[in-house]
Amino acid sequence: MRFAWKIFFVSFLIIIISFGIGGFILINSVFSASVNSEIQNACDNNSYITASLYAIENNAEAMGYGNTDYNYIIKSFSEQVSKGNPDTKVKIGESNEMKIFDDASFISKLDVGTRSHRIVDFNKKKYIQAVSRIQMTSRDFYIETLTDISDIYQNRDNYCQTYQIILMCVALFASLVLVFFSLYITRPLVKLSNATWQISNGNFSKRVNVSTTKEIHELSENFNAMAQRIENYIEELKKSAQSKDDFVADFTHELKTPLTSVIGYADMLRSYELDAKQRRQCAEYIYKEGKRLESLSANLLNIIVLKNNDIKFQNITTDFLFSETGNSTLFLLKKYNVKLDTYFESAYISAELSLLKTLLYNLVDNACKASSKGNTVELYGYAEDDRYQFKIVDSGRGIPEEELEKIIQPFYMIDKSRSRRMGGAGLGLALCNEIAHIHGSKLIIESVLNKGTTVTFSVPLIQESEGEQIEK
Repeated sequence: MRFAWKIFFVSFLIIIISFGIGGFILINSVFSASVNSEIQNACDNNSYITASLYAIENNAEAMGYGNTDYNYIIKSFSEQVSKGNPDTKVKIGESNEMKIFDDASFISKLDVGTRSHRIVDFNKKKYIQAVSRIQMTSRDFYIETLTDISDIYQNRDNYCQTYQIILMCVALFASLVLVFFSLYITRPLVKLSNATWQISNGNFSKRVNVSTTKEIHELSENFNAMAQRIENYIEELKKSAQSKDDFVADFTHELKTPLTSVIGYADMLRSYELDAKQRRQCAEYIYKEGKRLESLSANLLNIIVLKNNDIKFQNITTDFLFSETGNSTLFLLKKYNVKLDTYFESAYISAELSLLKTLLYNLVDNACKASSKGNTVELYGYAEDDRYQFKIVDSGRGIPEEELEKIIQPFYMIDKSRSRRMGGAGLGLALCNEIAHIHGSKLIIESVLNKGTTVTFSVPLIQESEGEQIEK
């Protein structure tokens, strides 16, 4: 059952039951009050008649009546009282003369000087029967009054019939209002449900705009935020899947080139008679391509290991780190005929030494490759807040702006032919970025074409008192 109809039926039942019970209580309260009022009047009337009859008894002798005339006195008094109140019937007599209405025990339980009442049915009418027991001239008399209250019962039945009509009108009106109200109040939920259905069927850009009430508005905003996160996550998954596909394609391509050379030169060695010089050239090509495959597999392994292992940091002095970096890059500087200037602030840092040295070595290597002979590469180190910043600056070829976000992707190379000639496979910056990520940072690359490139990253800085210098 739809939520709107559940709201309709529950609300409808609550309204009808409430009106029904409320009307019953109201009509019954009015009816009970009327009956109690008539009972009080009947008892008061019976009491008045009793008192009057006692007064007549007390004055009977003064008025010249004897004991034998009491029957006449009582009869005359009964007729007189009945004429004075046509709605009330009065009967005065001994027990055998009373109308007991199928219950002789009613008057037999009365003591002298007591009074009782009840509601009885007589000739299809309702009466209040009030009876008093008195004693006159050593005889017991009963004073019975019958008050017709059939009109009260008839009025109650009329009220009930009228209220039934009113209740049916209320039910009809309430049903119309509740149908509209239920559909209106659940309309935002229907929109949300439709939006959810569309999202589940792949339309992740679907959003809702509902602002009826604060709660529904907040629900809509939360739904839109959830949908946005889902859409972003799906886009990330698509990019990740595409990145993996590109990675596999690039990796296959990078393997194919050296393997083709290795297989070709190996086939020449196997199939042809070559002189010593030619054999040496073939072996040299096979060696170079094999070393390239070795470097490629090592870099890939490093990236995988870095992503799946916990790295233990240690306290390092920047003096020691920059000294080690300068020593390890001497070969690069001679190879590319490039100078390296270092400017650093002494401090203690928390890092994994071998990985950090690899990161600095690769960045200096890239800066040397991008620089012309005789140029200078600058390496900076300085403390900033709770991080130690490293900056490598060159004045080389620079990187086009549209390539900046791509160069840290595995196997991506701006100039593929030149990179391969220099032994590259497009994994160096990907490895560097992963090392920076392990240290809570990332590579920030700024470059201007034909003017140079600046690469920045940072590592955690620690207090000097906490540092532990590492000796050579």
